[in-house]
Amino acid sequence: MSTTAGAGSTALVTGASYGIGADIARALAARGHDLVLVARSAGPLGRLAAALETAYGITARPLTADLSTEAGLEAAAALACGADVLVNNAGAGLGLSFERTAWEEERRMLALNVVAPSRLVHAALPGMLARGRGRILNVSSVAATAPVWLGTSYGASKAYALALTESLARTRRVRRSPVALTALVLGHTVSEFHERAGIPPSPPSLTLGSPYVAERAVRAILRRRPPVVCVPSVRYRVLAGLLGHLPHRVAALPPLADDFTVTSYGPPQLSYGTGEPPAGGRGSAGGDGQDGVLPAEAHGQRERQP
Repeated sequence: MSTTAGAGSTALVTGASYGIGADIARALAARGHDLVLVARSAGPLGRLAAALETAYGITARPLTADLSTEAGLEAAAALACGADVLVNNAGAGLGLSFERTAWEEERRMLALNVVAPSRLVHAALPGMLARGRGRILNVSSVAATAPVWLGTSYGASKAYALALTESLARTRRVRRSPVALTALVLGHTVSEFHERAGIPPSPPSLTLGSPYVAERAVRAILRRRPPVVCVPSVRYRVLAGLLGHLPHRVAALPPLADDFTVTSYGPPQLSYGTGEPPAGGRGSAGGDGQDGVLPAEAHGQRERQP
């Protein structure tokens, strides 16, 4: 696989039916990569695959699969074994604090944010090393760099994606090969994530466009020497640097953190998960480019406190 062109190579993108996943798929298709697109929603996924084939003359195979289930994950893993590019974009967040969620909600979020990317990297990496080519992009979050989502397991799950990427990318085996792993550390993107979770929207100064983020990410992973960590804007590079070096007590101050243990939210909208488009939907993904927020239990529906 060339580091700059995709002729003859295949990219597998999870959470691909909308948002950053769809925009990454477009950016890869524009460079000639054939695609395997993975998400839960068959309709949007099929339409995207057909549109990309028509626009770019590539082959796009849709795989309808729920990566929070064993069957869906293994179906994707079987195709990841032969992929030259793997993009682990599928994921989810919860709009309530840890003690107010149902365990099934937590389990599913961790399955999407931790288990699924681990399984797909485990499936793809040996073949990439054996073939002497490959790129892996794991979507993480600025929430991985400090406890900025206090009271939830979301930041911890994204910290895992960042740590896994850094751990594998810096091994002697990978460093001496043409294979590279990159963690995409994202901030807020234009989305319905906050509205659907009942969380106030991000300030415009901290909001990025999904196509911009996708293009920066694809450019990064297709370099001859991709970065281990890609932060796609100056503002978030500064913020991530500060959060990574500030004492946790400072990083958790109200201007920098949203404390889910003391702050409450109104009734969440019907939410969506892996590859599922928003109802009525705008084509963009969750708060940091992920696939959305998982449903909240009725007992967690309350109003924001001052």
